[in-house]
Amino acid sequence: MRTPKGTSSGSAEAESRDPSERSMPYGVYLSAAGAQAQNHRLQQISHNLANVDTPGFKPSETILQARFSELIEEGMVSPGLGGADDIGGGVTIQPEQTQFSVGAIRTTGRETDFALHDKKSFFVLQRGDEQLLTRAGDFLFDSTGTLVNSGGDAVVGKDGRPIQIDPRLPLNVGPEGTFTQAGETQQLMLAQPASYGDLANIGGNLFRPLAGFNLAADSDRNVVAGSLEQSAVSPTGTMMEMIETSRAYEANIQMIKNQDSVLGSLIGRVLQG
Repeated sequence: MRTPKGTSSGSAEAESRDPSERSMPYGVYLSAAGAQAQNHRLQQISHNLANVDTPGFKPSETILQARFSELIEEGMVSPGLGGADDIGGGVTIQPEQTQFSVGAIRTTGRETDFALHDKKSFFVLQRGDEQLLTRAGDFLFDSTGTLVNSGGDAVVGKDGRPIQIDPRLPLNVGPEGTFTQAGETQQLMLAQPASYGDLANIGGNLFRPLAGFNLAADSDRNVVAGSLEQSAVSPTGTMMEMIETSRAYEANIQMIKNQDSVLGSLIGRVLQG
């Protein structure tokens, strides 16, 4: 029986072996591919659930895709002939996609908490020599007077420099992300990437821009102080998705056990005959 190509993490190793060594039943490969895909999906769902309380967090979604059998992929057999190869080669895991839906806006009353009331803008952070983007506006001033996020990254102002104040002087925080001290005003920088595809999720609620971004126009600055965007993860929906995925994983494992049992019985009968 032919085997599907690349249905597990060890597919590259399997392809380097002699074809005669790949004698595992076709159905076991399909079930193993399904189990691996559902296990990957479970890990991603667990990661989303772990960030249900992370401000500005955007959940990721696992993308699964059906694939042709090995012979069809190699062009040795044409698809649609109605043979065993049209059964397919199981599933393959595609790159994860971030869901950029806007989380609920919660009023906190903290003047250095900020929420963006649109889905295209991001706050800009400075980490070393690179700039990062985030939707999480849970900021505070550290002991040196630098506005930072919860991870200690400096918050960038509209002039391209980290927002810095004198901790000894009175400060007025405006409702739209402005900071006025001693007659000098600083504004939060708001980035607007051309496409969500220009953002790489680097963990938590942070994104690395893969291309240049535009700055929000003054008329397009939908910033509100004293509010915070919550995680976009739906606890109820994500728990239901986890239960569904767990059952799919268990079903694939059970199919592997059933096929192993049938194969064992068949071999036993042949040996007894």
